Amino acid sequence: MNTQELKVNYKKLLIKAAQANGRKETVSYLNRAAKIKSKIYLTSKVNCLRCNGAGFLRVSLDETKTCLSCYGKGFLIKENRQL
Repeated sequence: MNTQELKVNYKKLLIKAAQANGRKETVSYLNRAAKIKSKIYLTSKVNCLRCNGAGFLRVSLDETKTCLSCYGKGFLIKENRQL
């Protein structure tokens, strides 16, 4: 499945969860939506250009600072834009 199909399925599951009758049914829809959301998240990660995925920038031999481009995570989320 590509990203567009995942996003459509994610939205459908959230709508079904909002319309669900019981707690168990709602939780099952939300768990399925969480799995799809994690797949979308994993496919949209890109290594940070400034720190190259380390999460910090070395200032000197004894000092490092957190990379402010990725806020120490080491990756950025790319936005998929449609033309």
